Amino acid sequence: MTLTKDKLMITQKQANFCDLYIETGNASEAYRRSYSCDNSKDSTITRQAHELLKNPNITARLKTIQDDLKTHSDIKKKEILEELSAIAFSDIRDYLVFNGKRITFKPFDKLTNRQSKAIESIKKGRNGIELRLHGKSWTIDRICKMLGFDTPTQININELSEEQIDGIVLKLKNQTEL
Repeated sequence: MTLTKDKLMITQKQANFCDLYIETGNASEAYRRSYSCDNSKDSTITRQAHELLKNPNITARLKTIQDDLKTHSDIKKKEILEELSAIAFSDIRDYLVFNGKRITFKPFDKLTNRQSKAIESIKKGRNGIELRLHGKSWTIDRICKMLGFDTPTQININELSEEQIDGIVLKLKNQTEL
């Protein structure tokens, strides 16, 4: 057993798992690189990695590492949100010029810094130059998570009148019928 600086009892392999999980963001990959898995099925690795993530000492160690990284990082949530919002609110029309006959790309020196951040790649394809913007769905999901928009609303029904409860039930019923 290893005693980490946060006074948690974990093995060296578990400590490696934590470090690799933070680095890769993938529990199965972290498990694969921390343990001998040459003869293991992918489903076994996934299950074992998931079990490790439920271990309270592992969870506490991961939180400690994340808190330490946040404390020593120059990256702030506001900056991340600014980057994500550049992607979420990008519009392909901001990159194109239509002269009535042809569509061409706007000169890059005319793009704003915010517009440039939304570009994922530019490459030459079969039909000419391809401009790809970062995906909006993932970006919007990430913004919602960061801002807590996806957090469930808790309501204490003991503090509500019967009319308020009936209204909530009707609203929920209408949402499920959509």
